[in-house]
Amino acid sequence: MNISYLGPKGSFTQIALIKYFGEGLNLISKRTIGEVFESVEKKDAKYGIVPIENSFEGSVNNTHDFLMKSDLQIYDEIQLRIHQCLIAKTSDISQIEKIYSHPQSFGQCQSWLKENMPSAELIPVFSNSEGAETILHTNEGCIGSKTLTELYDLNLVKENIEDSKENTTRFIILSDEQQDKSKNSKVSLIISPPDSDASGSLYNLLKPFATEDINLLRIESRPFRGQLWSYAFFIDCEGHIDNENIQNAMNALEEQKTNVKILGSYPSHNDL
Repeated sequence: MNISYLGPKGSFTQIALIKYFGEGLNLISKRTIGEVFESVEKKDAKYGIVPIENSFEGSVNNTHDFLMKSDLQIYDEIQLRIHQCLIAKTSDISQIEKIYSHPQSFGQCQSWLKENMPSAELIPVFSNSEGAETILHTNEGCIGSKTLTELYDLNLVKENIEDSKENTTRFIILSDEQQDKSKNSKVSLIISPPDSDASGSLYNLLKPFATEDINLLRIESRPFRGQLWSYAFFIDCEGHIDNENIQNAMNALEEQKTNVKILGSYPSHNDL
């Protein structure tokens, strides 16, 4: 079975993938989130896995933007505790003048970097694995998982440099199919009102959920590209898409001429 992920090898996405699916599968590394979506859409991979949200840095906007235009379903979710490490060819932190990292990892370690390495040049890259591949000189380092030290023959200079010890990233598994109903199901939706500038538009979006006593787990807005100051709302709520109260809420929204896109119905909080 082929599974694509945001790579290269050693990324936190790959670590989450292996913990969820196990070993012995054909893992396909992709350089961008868009390439992961494309691989599943073209059926080059049965599943794809990408990050969607970090407890410290917030949402991964790229993933949300692709969910808006893709027909893929969210098959499941994974939560993974993230421990960031400073890695380099040298083991002497004072020699490191440049640090490569994905912008999210820089954000998760910003206080530690400011306090411990204020003079280091911070260079953003597509992934922490790419940062590890880039290190060729003793005055360069990167931020990433401890796994990178083994994969790229690098030294662990400092472990657990993330600012929040509760630092957790949520990943989603993409597929063209949906799981069976479970006891702790959740539903992910994209809801877009006919006119997000109209007075009370957000209230009208949320009212059907309150009326049907549906607990909202998350709500977040994203702008529509090509439509100035127009927004879509990503909503996660408790329950399964087949539940009567969820269906009633969907019907009420459609009566308002609100566009509703179902992203998936899947088990909630698959902690690793």
